[in-house]
Amino acid sequence: MGFWKNVEKECKYRGISRKELASAAHFSVNTISTGLKRSGMPAADLALRISKVLGVSLESLLCGSDAMVSEQDISDIHQKQELISHYLPVIERLENMPADAAKAILTIINNIRL
Repeated sequence: MGFWKNVEKECKYRGISRKELASAAHFSVNTISTGLKRSGMPAADLALRISKVLGVSLESLLCGSDAMVSEQDISDIHQKQELISHYLPVIERLENMPADAAKAILTIINNIRL
């Protein structure tokens, strides 16, 4: 997979649009389309800026190394995010309790055998 395809995959994973990436990394959004069509490589400074904006190694964008996240990993992450969202109100209530009450509740939860 080429550099720009790896960039697109990371953008999709992170929920970043082409326009947002281009703005944050200071380049024209048309550069992505051109790069995909030509299977081209960007200048080194642009590639580095893109990797920093996406928060991934330059190697993963250049080589498509295993640092890239698989579709299954993305699915697992989304499921965990839904679980966290579901229980977030409980967590927030625990955080706002006096420390001894929260500790007692966590002890009860930790001692439940399923």
